Amino acid sequence: MKVLGHFSQGFALLIGSVLAASLITGCQSGSNSPSRYVAPRVEGKVLDAQTRQPIHGVTVRRIGPGTESATGEIPRGAQAMEQAPDVRTGNDGSFALASERDLELFRRSSWYSVTINFKHPGYASFTTNYTPANATPTARGEPLVKAGDILLTPLSR
Repeated sequence: MKVLGHFSQGFALLIGSVLAASLITGCQSGSNSPSRYVAPRVEGKVLDAQTRQPIHGVTVRRIGPGTESATGEIPRGAQAMEQAPDVRTGNDGSFALASERDLELFRRSSWYSVTINFKHPGYASFTTNYTPANATPTARGEPLVKAGDILLTPLSR
């Protein structure tokens, strides 16, 4: 009987480990995945509104629950760890914010809108929203928002 008990515990541990690994990695293969997209991939280019030249080094940030608010309140602790990293525009002004997935066990999660902020010294900060109507799915089913050209207005000196 002891052998059977150890076998059962070992089998349960193996099944639990496989399930945990699947959940951690997001199980991204197939529509039966327990994780869903909660924010789309956003791609575009940031240009100077007057000269139409690309702006290098613009900070592009997804704004959402737990991220810096309009009042400048900075997230702390676990909120900061959950926050997606900012990206910066390249020499050609282009950027790509990665999509985000979240674990879904008991309820269906989705995204309803995503707010993106663009910030660079010498330019007025710009914030905009995108909804699922702005997105198209990629071949893998990832929602993609093609933001196009984002125009930043230079600050007057």
